[in-house]
Amino acid sequence: LVNGKRRHVTSNFGVAGNGEMATDLSFIPTSAIDHVEVLTDGAAALYGSDAIAGVINIILKKNASGGELNAGYAGYADGGGGTDSWSGNIGLGGDRGFVSISAEVENRKSVYRFSNPSYANCLLDIAACQAYAEANGRDDLLSRISDDQGAILSPRFPALNGWLNPPQVHRKIASFNAGYDFEDGLQFYTFGTYGKKTAQSEENYRRPSQDGGYVNPVTGEVTHMYPYGFNPSEASEETDYDLTAGLKGFLGAWSWDASTTYGRNEMDVYTLNSMNFSLWNDFGASPTDFYDGTFYATQWTTNVNATRDFDVGLAAPLTFNAGVEYRRDEYGIEPGEPASYYGAGASSFPGYNPLGTGDYSRHSYAVFADVILNPTEKWLVDVAGRYEDYSDFGSKAVGKLTTRYDFTDTFAVRGTVSTGFRAPNMGENYYSAIQVSPTGATATLAGASVGNGLKPETSENLSLGFVFNPVPNLTMTLDAYQIKISDRTYIGSFSYSMAQSAATRTGRTTGSWNADLPDPADTDGDGVPDDAYNPILGEALVAGGFISDPNDPSAPGGSFDQTARANIDLSFFSNVLDTKTTGVDFVTNYMSEFGWGTIDWLLAANYNKTEVTRAGRAPGFESIPLFTEANISDIEHNSPKYRVNLAATFNWDKFSLALRESIYGPQYTVASLAGYEQFADQLDLVTLGGGAYYKQEIGTLALTGFDLSFRPNDAWTVSVGGDNVFNEYPDKIPSAVWNYDVANYQNGNNAYLTGSPIGYFGARYYARVSYRF
Repeated sequence: LVNGKRRHVTSNFGVAGNGEMATDLSFIPTSAIDHVEVLTDGAAALYGSDAIAGVINIILKKNASGGELNAGYAGYADGGGGTDSWSGNIGLGGDRGFVSISAEVENRKSVYRFSNPSYANCLLDIAACQAYAEANGRDDLLSRISDDQGAILSPRFPALNGWLNPPQVHRKIASFNAGYDFEDGLQFYTFGTYGKKTAQSEENYRRPSQDGGYVNPVTGEVTHMYPYGFNPSEASEETDYDLTAGLKGFLGAWSWDASTTYGRNEMDVYTLNSMNFSLWNDFGASPTDFYDGTFYATQWTTNVNATRDFDVGLAAPLTFNAGVEYRRDEYGIEPGEPASYYGAGASSFPGYNPLGTGDYSRHSYAVFADVILNPTEKWLVDVAGRYEDYSDFGSKAVGKLTTRYDFTDTFAVRGTVSTGFRAPNMGENYYSAIQVSPTGATATLAGASVGNGLKPETSENLSLGFVFNPVPNLTMTLDAYQIKISDRTYIGSFSYSMAQSAATRTGRTTGSWNADLPDPADTDGDGVPDDAYNPILGEALVAGGFISDPNDPSAPGGSFDQTARANIDLSFFSNVLDTKTTGVDFVTNYMSEFGWGTIDWLLAANYNKTEVTRAGRAPGFESIPLFTEANISDIEHNSPKYRVNLAATFNWDKFSLALRESIYGPQYTVASLAGYEQFADQLDLVTLGGGAYYKQEIGTLALTGFDLSFRPNDAWTVSVGGDNVFNEYPDKIPSAVWNYDVANYQNGNNAYLTGSPIGYFGARYYARVSYRF
C-alpha cells in the first residue's frame, strides 16, 4: 500500500521465482517516504488477496515547505556493482494545502563473478583432455577440442560463464503527494509516481560450434557466425506509473473516504549480442539484436469506506469501519519480431511467439467490515470480515478475530485467529513462453489452460503473543504462530522424454495422440531406442504449437527442433501443495541513557519450520508425479530455520554510529549420490524415497555492518558505512564432489551453493551526503 491505497504489481512475471508478480518498490523514490507501517495479523480480512503474510503501508511525505538533496556512491570490495544515486525532495504550499515533490536517479553497474565451464578446463590443457576423452569415451569433449578451440580467443577465457550476476540498471523516477483542505472538513488528496528503468544482464557463453554451422550449398563449407563464441545479453526497458485521487470528509457522525487508483507497468524485452541458430542454419544470416516482445500489467482500484464510533455502554466507544471495493486487472504479452522466435529463437531468450501472446483481464468486487470494541478497560477485541467475488474463479470470504488483554501496565497477552487467500495472479494464469538453454528447451503453459485452471491459495493463521515492558525504555514481545496454506501454486517441470519403455509407460487412452507409437529415442547412447515420449505432455505441446503432431505428417512444424525432443521440458503452474509453518518471533528494544548521549539496542530473532502436508498432482496430468521426497525435502529445508538481528546505535553530540549483526541459520538441499558413491564417507548422507542423497549445506552465516554519520549542523549529514564488512561468502559445493567433477570435466558453472540469503558478491561499502533545507 501507498498512503493506505493498493499499489499495482509489476508485469515482470517471475517464472524462475515460482510465479511472483510483486510490487516494484524501486519506482518509489526513497526521498518521498516519510515512514513505513507494517500490519501482519489477519491483514487479508481487511485488504484481501495477497495479504496472507501482511501489509506494508508506505506513507509519503506531506511537507508544505523545505526539502532535501541526497547523493551517494556504493560498490563491492571485490569489484563491480558501482552505484551512484541522486535524490531530492521539495515541499510547496500554504495553510490549506501542500505539494511534496520527489525525484531519484540511480546508475548501477553489474557485478561480474565468472567461472570456468568444464569445456574451458578442457581447452586449457588440450593434450590431457584428449587423452582423458579417448580413454573414457567422451565424444563431447573431443567435439570441443575439434570444433570449439576458438573459445580460447574469447577475451574472458577461461572464465567464460558468469553466475548469478545482477544486471546493470539505470533508473529515473519521480513522485508527488498533494492535498487540499476545503471548507467543512472536506479534503482532496492525490499522489502518484512515474519512472523508467533499463537493465541489461550478460548470460552464459555460447561455444563457436553451438550454432550448428551454416553449410554453403555450393562449396559445402561450414561456417560459424561467432568464431570465438559469444555471451548474449538480456535487456529490458520498463515504464511504470501510478496515480491516486480521492476525497474524504464527514457526514454527520461518519467519516468517509472515497478514492480511485490506476497503475500500469510495461516492459519491453530484448536479446542483444546474440543470434538465431535456426536462421543461421537455414540462410547463413542472423540479426545480433532482437526485440522479444512486451509485457504489461495494469490495476484499477476504486474503493469507498466509512467509519463511525458508537457508544454502546462499554469501556470505550465501539468503532465500526466498512467499505466496498472494485478492482480491474489487465495483463498482456505482445509478440516479438519474427526473427526473435523463428525456429529455436534468439539464443538466451527467444521472443514471444504470437501463439503464446494475448490480452487478458478480470475484475473483482469486495465488501468488508471491521468492528473494534473494548469490553473492559484492559480488554480489546477486533473482528473483521471480507467477501470478494472474482470474474475468473469465483468468490471467497475471509475473516479475523484479534484480541489483547492488558493484565498490568507492563504485561499483556494478544492473539489472532484468521483466514486469508491469495488469488492466482494474472501471470500464473496466462503467461506462456519458450525458454531455450544451451542444451535444451522449456515450454511454459499458461496456468489457465491446465485442467480447470488455477484456484486461490487459502490460509488459516493462529498466533499467540506476549508484550512485556518491565522497566522504562525496555519493550519485549514474543509471538508464536502457525500458518496453514492450502492449494499453494507451484511450477512443475516435466521431461517430454519419459526414460521408460513403452510397455511400462502410462498415458491417456483417448485423444489424437497415438500412445502406442511414440517417437523412439536413444538417451543412453547404446544404439537401442529405449526412451519413449510422454503422450500426455505431447498432447499439451502440440496444442500449444510447440511441436507438430507425429500422427499427422501434414501438420505444420512447431516452435521446437523436432530432432531435439529428448531435451524438451514442459512447465506449468498448478495448485498442488499444502504446507504448515510454525514459528516464533522475539523482539526487544532498550535505550540506555548516559551523560554523553544514548545507545539504542535491538535484538530481533525468528525461528520457523515449514512442513509439506500434501504434495498432489496436476489436474489432467495425474499419472505424472510432480514431487519426489527429495523435492519435498528441498522445500522444507532450503531456507534458514532461524535469523537473528542485533543492532546498537550510539548517539553522541554530532555523531551517530550504528553497528549491525545479521545471523542466518543453516539450510540445505539434497543431491543424488549416484556417481559419487566412492566419496560417501566424506559426505553428509540422507536416504529419501529409497534413494541415497547427500546434503549440500550452507552453514550458519554472520554478516556485520556499520553506518557512521556526522551532522555538523541542522542542514548537512555525511555518512559512510558497509555491509558484510568481513567479506563473507556462502559455502561451496562439497569439495569431494567439486574436485571430482572438475577432474572429469563435468563441473557446473558455480562452485558456490545457490539459495544463500547473503548473495555471492562479498563486502559492500557506501558513502552519502544529505542537505536539508
